[in-house]
Amino acid sequence: MAFVTSGFAQLGGTHNYSDTSYIAPRDMSQQGDFLKNQGSFPAKPRDQYQVGFFFGYPYVDGDCPTALRGVGKGIGSYTHGFGVHVRKAMGYVMSVRTSFAYYNMIGLDYQPNANLNNSPTIVNLYSTAPKGYVHNFRSRAFVPSIEALISLNNIMFHTKQQRWNLYGLLGYTALFYKTTMNLTNNKDGYSPYKFEDVSANYGRGWTRQQLRAGLRTMLDDSYETPGEVNDRRAKVFGYNLRHCFSSGLGLEYRMGKSWSLNFEYKRIQTRDDYVDGWFRQSGDLRYPVFTAEWDNIAFCQIGANFNVGNSKKKVPPLWWLNPLEFAYADLAKDRKSIAGMFKVKDDDKDGVLNELDLEPNTPEGCPVDTHGVTADTDGDGVPDCKDKEKLTLQKCFPVDADGVGNCPEPNCCDSLAKQIAAIKKCAKCGEGGDSSACFIGDLPAIQFKANNFQLTKDAEAILSVVAEKIKSNPNCRVKVIGYGYWESDKRSQQLSWERINAVIKYLIEQQGIAEDRLIFEYGRNGDPLSVDLNGTLDSGPNTVPAPHPELRGKAQPKKKRSSMFGRN
Repeated sequence: MAFVTSGFAQLGGTHNYSDTSYIAPRDMSQQGDFLKNQGSFPAKPRDQYQVGFFFGYPYVDGDCPTALRGVGKGIGSYTHGFGVHVRKAMGYVMSVRTSFAYYNMIGLDYQPNANLNNSPTIVNLYSTAPKGYVHNFRSRAFVPSIEALISLNNIMFHTKQQRWNLYGLLGYTALFYKTTMNLTNNKDGYSPYKFEDVSANYGRGWTRQQLRAGLRTMLDDSYETPGEVNDRRAKVFGYNLRHCFSSGLGLEYRMGKSWSLNFEYKRIQTRDDYVDGWFRQSGDLRYPVFTAEWDNIAFCQIGANFNVGNSKKKVPPLWWLNPLEFAYADLAKDRKSIAGMFKVKDDDKDGVLNELDLEPNTPEGCPVDTHGVTADTDGDGVPDCKDKEKLTLQKCFPVDADGVGNCPEPNCCDSLAKQIAAIKKCAKCGEGGDSSACFIGDLPAIQFKANNFQLTKDAEAILSVVAEKIKSNPNCRVKVIGYGYWESDKRSQQLSWERINAVIKYLIEQQGIAEDRLIFEYGRNGDPLSVDLNGTLDSGPNTVPAPHPELRGKAQPKKKRSSMFGRN
């Protein structure tokens, strides 16, 4: 292919698939076949890895409201998450990404809570409190993941690749988490907080922000009380392990040739109701009831990504390439050169290009076949469009420039010119013309092969011209005369009958000649391979009984019967 690009001038990414420097040695055989036009598909180029880092806002989608800021001071009192990833393309649509992240998730309620079943510590400290307690938690988690990313817009059929890439993700996440709650005042000997000092204002019109501000003033930053967990599930170094399904949606924007930014929403299905430390929905200590839904984790992030690898041997990650762009660009660039390979000229204007025209000087207006050759029915060298005698007998060759042979006129007529003049004179017989004359002229004989009564292509062509003459001479009828050896050969007699029948059937069924204008005549001695056609004013039958019906269909023993035998 002729299309060559200089690097990646367009960030959308158009790669020259003819360049072997980007092909791995194991794929050079396929690439060689492509370059030698022995294969239709180029080898897939090597592409770079992507590494990146990200940060964002993780939160527990559970029972306790999430909060950007919890209680206490320092980075640990704020919700945050960060991590790193490595991503590799498996093709133009799918890639695989591994990542490792740390989440610090904060929850801080602002409503009084009488649900004491969430922890034995809550029962011991707040069972007699007037307003119960206010739930809060901090959940720290280490989050390794492996996920498949599906690019949704890199293969564009009608536009070039853009600088942005929309993707979805599905995968596996191992969640290692530990949840703690702030329930005691460490500065006052681990005594219970007086949550009622703040929660009493819940019914007095305080806003959520005012209530949370009061709680931050009251609470320290200890988060000393571990949350309840399902002890039947695994732990690693004191962290609860959950095997999770993760999914999400992201948008990546290419800032330059080697780096990009991405925005992503990821959701982790934990199948665990203990992540936020709140797993009971009933305050009745006698009948503890679990909450209705699992505590799932969501993470909204922004990240920076960088392509890693030798750019002279590896293309950018394949999700930035649209493989159709190369084919479209190559086709657009070579359109003129492809057209130049075929000089679209037709000098004789017969509808056949010069390169395919076997007759480059066709007379204007003459119909031609697919090779640009004009029709010449009688083979006299004069095309039908200029031939005034389209069925000249070979014994009358050579012909003149008008295709008329050199045979003398028949004795029965003064001249062909007189006959034509008489036909023109009789065009309106009802207005004084001679309606009792027939000027159809000589009609050619139809030749058959031995032991055969099927019409050849040449015979059908001759009969087509004869039919036109019959139609132009409405006063004339035509005798169809067959010959044979009538004294001794029954087979010859039947074969003559079959040939006459074939000619009449063709003129009636294929050329639309009326039956009463054809006269069936046989019984003469002569050449059995020939059927003559003579114009006449006489009338007669257009069919007669077969002389030897028992021989019908047996005149040509090696041929399959034709439906033509249906005429009587």
